[in-house]
Amino acid sequence: MSTLYVLFLLLVIAYLGGFLMGGRGLRGVGLPSGSEWVVLGFLLGPSALGTVSGEDLSSFAPVASIAIGWIALLVGLTFGVNGGRRIPASRLVLGAVAGGLCAGAVAAAVWGTLTWVPAAAASLPSSRDRLIVALGTGSALGETARPALRWAVERLGAQGPLTDLLGDLAWTDELFPLLAVGAIVGLDTSLGIRSLPGGSLALGALLGLLTALLLGRRLRTTWFWALLFGTSLFATGVAQQLDVSVLSTLFALGLALALASPLRAEIRALPAWIEGPVVLPALFIAGARAWAGGTAAVWVVGAALLARLVSKGLTALVVAAAYPVARRAGPPLGLALDAAGPLSIAIGLSFQLRFPGVVGDTVLAAAAAAAVAGEFIGPPALRLSLRRAGELPDVAPARSDTAAAGTAAGVEAGR
Repeated sequence: MSTLYVLFLLLVIAYLGGFLMGGRGLRGVGLPSGSEWVVLGFLLGPSALGTVSGEDLSSFAPVASIAIGWIALLVGLTFGVNGGRRIPASRLVLGAVAGGLCAGAVAAAVWGTLTWVPAAAASLPSSRDRLIVALGTGSALGETARPALRWAVERLGAQGPLTDLLGDLAWTDELFPLLAVGAIVGLDTSLGIRSLPGGSLALGALLGLLTALLLGRRLRTTWFWALLFGTSLFATGVAQQLDVSVLSTLFALGLALALASPLRAEIRALPAWIEGPVVLPALFIAGARAWAGGTAAVWVVGAALLARLVSKGLTALVVAAAYPVARRAGPPLGLALDAAGPLSIAIGLSFQLRFPGVVGDTVLAAAAAAAVAGEFIGPPALRLSLRRAGELPDVAPARSDTAAAGTAAGVEAGR
């Protein structure tokens, strides 16, 4: 398949993302986290049917960097806010700590596997490579997918204190993984560029403050889009030239913009309407670039998924001990937190772009496997947990009604 055909395919996928999932509200069809697009990319990629060649994928690496940057930008814009409601500080800290502990547990399990399992150790003899794989896999698998909670609210009509609690945790546990990615890339000097610890956060925060200043106090939709696109592209390019993490840079940019601008409510609402067209092509590219072979990948994926499952179960126990409302969900609560989403895929893809070869391929394979496995575990367990807590209606709201409400809200926000 030529590069032109791949470009056409990505444009079609972007169109479907906007048409089926306007605002990434999950109002149309498809799995909650969109992992079917990862599978589709894998099937058409070099590891399976070979319809999309490795050479074509390499030519679209800049597009992939921009797409994953936008995923992080959207996370930054809405970090600390759940549905327009500011998340309490106690839950923000709990979510951040939970994400860090999950990432640490996964990293420790992967490191132990690569150290003590001879078959896995033989594939990655370098201790530096093992450390990057362990830290990268931990970062990719540390978060709980936001789309799973949005699926429960927008498609199933879930509402109540447990729904709010789980949403607050899912909207805050991305902090540690994104900071870890920035630290790993910032400290790496394998490309011969001087390390800049914290450089991605400083760059993103500076550009976010500048964007807020240029945006002013009155929302002009056309100017806003031009400014946001221009600033994000500039941030992506500068981050790559400085050899710092694009993800951490765009996350800091979005967070600083949302905190500094008096128009924070409007700017949090508008970018969500292009999330679908950005996320789905990124998931497809990640799936196409995912590598299925290699002994190390098999061992790492198994260890990472098991460690993630155990750590999420322990997180559920802590949450149930701290919040009585969570006790009504029972044992399924731990499995409900196992869903992985686009951010996990974005982190895995960023490592593959930054560390090509076995190291990056292994991290991306683990992220893709977590997203697909979480799709079968997380949403069903979440539905059961919310039903046990009495927060699901007897009849789910009609999708057309939800879509109409979301469209009206988006149009109103864009005025």
